[in-house]
Amino acid sequence: MSPVLKILRIIGGLYRERSFQIALVTLSIIFLSSIGVYYFEQTNTDANIHSIWDGIWWAVVTMGTVGYGDKYPVTPGGRIVGLFLIFTGVGLMSLFTATIASIFVEKKMKEGKGLETVKDKDHVVICGWNKYTEEVLQGLTTYGTMLEMPIILINELSVDEIDALKLKYHKNNLKFLRGNYVHEDVLLRANITKARFALIMADISGSHGLERIDERTTLAALTIKSIAPHVKTVAELLDSENRQHLRRANVDEVIVRGEHIGSLLATAINSPGIPRIISSMLSLGDNNKLWRVDIPRNFIGKTFKELNVFYREKHHAILIGILKEKKAMKLEDLLSDNTSVIDTFIKEKIKESKKDFLYKRDETQFMVNPEDGYILGGDEFAIILSRVIPQKTA
Repeated sequence: MSPVLKILRIIGGLYRERSFQIALVTLSIIFLSSIGVYYFEQTNTDANIHSIWDGIWWAVVTMGTVGYGDKYPVTPGGRIVGLFLIFTGVGLMSLFTATIASIFVEKKMKEGKGLETVKDKDHVVICGWNKYTEEVLQGLTTYGTMLEMPIILINELSVDEIDALKLKYHKNNLKFLRGNYVHEDVLLRANITKARFALIMADISGSHGLERIDERTTLAALTIKSIAPHVKTVAELLDSENRQHLRRANVDEVIVRGEHIGSLLATAINSPGIPRIISSMLSLGDNNKLWRVDIPRNFIGKTFKELNVFYREKHHAILIGILKEKKAMKLEDLLSDNTSVIDTFIKEKIKESKKDFLYKRDETQFMVNPEDGYILGGDEFAIILSRVIPQKTA
């Protein structure tokens, strides 16, 4: 978190605790005491307070219990003002510092219990926990383009388990929220509307029934897409028959646990060694991995073969295929930008019909090893096999 944001949070906490009123009273006492001591001291030849500024300096030093001794009242009236400042000012300063300390203590307690409200942006929200979630954390915090991205965990793990995770990933921007991620208020505390990605794991934390894991995943996906439709959402399922429900919720990626196991087992017989290669590409470590990267702009309009040669010669990478994301046309794309009466009428009637008119999901097409002469477009991505992500090239 940036220092500016930390200062703003402290100011916000002070405002909620009415510390501004305390500060105003403190400043008023300093100002009145400086005027009072100057009034009594100005006529005395032995006095060392000769101006209002001297009085302000004396009042601040006295209230702060510093006691430099360079400025002090010598007249009876000035000393009475000093006694008043000692008994009132020191108490106010103690109250003010205690309020600031309580804000920090409260913040730490909320963090420990997972009750704080996240202010991060462009972060990853991971809902739920199972035995594979820590492997996800290792992948996000060790490799790829998201090493510095804040990660927010929402689950119902015990405090000891969360403390162990915080200790293990203390170098990363990892935060924890306790609660049921199916509920909208919990997701809003994670600032889901400002997130970049949301990952819904098949959750086994807390006391929720195992038979309802996919149901809770679907409810969470519907909630996320209803309040933050722009957030890229990835969901894990246990039963492939529930995939259709997540598709209706416009989930971007659905991962079914155990899917393709049969194909891998058959491949192990038909082509021994292939499953081991696939496992190596997907596992953590310094192995070659599959990456989605932007196609360099100077290759737009060129052929697949030319891009393949470029990645092989410049980055020692293999171009596997081309990924194309096609944005679905929505109702707003057809209507004019001006908010006319006709456009408003059309939108309202479609809402009343409760039908998803032209509200289809974005389509993703993947072409594995296309023809050498395939012409590259501007809305496509390259899928490469490489140890590291190539640096962006103009």
